[in-house]
Amino acid sequence: MSASDNKIVNQENKNSADIITWREYEALRNEMRREFRTKDDELKGIVDEIKQTLEATNVTVTGLADQVTDIQRNIADMRLAIENLTAQHQQQDDDEDPELEDDAHNARGAPRGLRPRGWVPLGRNGRGQDEEDGLGKPKFSIPKFEGGADVEEYLTWELKIEKLWSLHPHYSEDRKIKLASSEFDGYALRWWDSLVCNLDEDGAQPIRTWRAMKEAMTSRFVPTNYMRNIFDKLTLLRQGVKTVDEYYMEM
Repeated sequence: MSASDNKIVNQENKNSADIITWREYEALRNEMRREFRTKDDELKGIVDEIKQTLEATNVTVTGLADQVTDIQRNIADMRLAIENLTAQHQQQDDDEDPELEDDAHNARGAPRGLRPRGWVPLGRNGRGQDEEDGLGKPKFSIPKFEGGADVEEYLTWELKIEKLWSLHPHYSEDRKIKLASSEFDGYALRWWDSLVCNLDEDGAQPIRTWRAMKEAMTSRFVPTNYMRNIFDKLTLLRQGVKTVDEYYMEM
């Protein structure tokens, strides 16, 4: 056989080896399909995990946004309350005891020898002694207190009274008690009268100081668990991802 014939035979053998039968083709096709399905399932699983992560993130972001909104609202309410108290303090300071100005003006307008007997110079710190005796008629108004179930009502009333006493440090303890109780109404009035009468009937020590009066009123109008509930609510507040306690520990 010539060289050219051998070349032709080798080419034919090579071509026959490259031919794929139908069964081999189907097996290859099925294997590729299985591979595609496996990869497709894996991709779907990854996509589902991403969707779940995004949904959880959206829920977290929404919750944080609501918490931030609540905190901002609380801060705005606190700022407004502080502004109102500051304005009240300023107004009370401006209107502080107008009769003192009248007395001082009348005394300054009279010759020294004609000033009334027992006249005491009244300045920023000077006060007439007659204000210490009895109830009197102060030029400012005492906040009314009815003794309702709202704890904030009592705490606000107490804060206003404290502001008044800070503006009038010369008031005696007896005068403070009389002035504070003069605007009791409703349940608060009945409770206070009952308390005073019971102490007198039992021969117990009467309430003689504003501090003792506050303690008695706090015991009656502020539940023992009130401050604990406020603290629990405060610890649940969040700013971003941290609680109030966590921010406090970092300070």
